[in-house]
Amino acid sequence: MARKKVTRKSRRRGRNASAEATLWRGLLLIVGLVLAVWGGSMLLRGNSGTADDANAAPVVGAPAPDFTAQTLGGETVHLKALRGKPVVLNFWATWCPPCRAEMPMLQQYYTKHQNDYYMLAVNDAEPEAQVQAFISQNGFTFTVVLDPQRSIVGKYRIQGFPTTFFIDDKGVIRYMHVGMLDETTLAAGLQSIGITP
Repeated sequence: MARKKVTRKSRRRGRNASAEATLWRGLLLIVGLVLAVWGGSMLLRGNSGTADDANAAPVVGAPAPDFTAQTLGGETVHLKALRGKPVVLNFWATWCPPCRAEMPMLQQYYTKHQNDYYMLAVNDAEPEAQVQAFISQNGFTFTVVLDPQRSIVGKYRIQGFPTTFFIDDKGVIRYMHVGMLDETTLAAGLQSIGITP
């Protein structure tokens, strides 16, 4: 008789485990569907198919979205006003390890070619004092742009840091790289805007 109780308990456990597994599968399916719908809506918002520059994600071959912002030095920079010379536009943050890792190389190339292009490093809404301390501590001399409201980040539809745009002297995006630059990708980007590294 004891043997039958063990068997019944085993069957109950088996049924409970099966019901629990079915419940988890159902929950995972619902979560997956919610994420798929959300992801699809994000893609549609990022590429609306309209000619409205304010809503379109920037792409290679298209004009770079214009902006006016304050630099870390307190000056006003207007992207359109820089036409006539190529621009390397880098989006970064002090909390981003790949951003921090690529900056010495960006500085090295900028030092070598600073008469050939503008280097604008757009910071992601960090406190000005924190950005100033990081830039000073590392001796970076390129122009740092502050984006406290993330309006430039929004215009460029930045999804990850770092992201770098290479803009030619007419204001057209010629190369774009998401993620940390290495020497090969930096050289390719510079060549796309007419700079021989």
